[in-house]
Amino acid sequence: MLQRIALCVVVALGLCVPHDVRAQARGLEDVNTEAMLRFTGPRWSQIRPEKDFNGGCVIGFLAFQFSPTGYFVFNNRIRGSWRVDELGNLRLRTKDGVVFTLIVEGETLRPTRNLDFMKRTYLYQRCPA
Repeated sequence: MLQRIALCVVVALGLCVPHDVRAQARGLEDVNTEAMLRFTGPRWSQIRPEKDFNGGCVIGFLAFQFSPTGYFVFNNRIRGSWRVDELGNLRLRTKDGVVFTLIVEGETLRPTRNLDFMKRTYLYQRCPA
């Protein structure tokens, strides 16, 4: 009898855990959805140094375009994947294997280090929709 009660308790606890895990996963999906909406859509064009912000918004010159599928294009030629890290910044990896971070500062993005195709002093702003 005692074994049967213990088995029922174990089964009951086991049934509760997946529900709790699913609830936590739904919370993470909400965060990812919010991040996707924030970074996808209009391009993020360079504003410092000033190189034709509007041109970047229209044709992608010196601008990032982030897709909801986790891929990006920079300057119409550099491609790779992106994700939001635990601090809310963007982690990018080019097809050539270059990994770098874009720090999110309000409505702007800036790289954390110098790369062949950008300097850490560059600043990018989201284009108007």
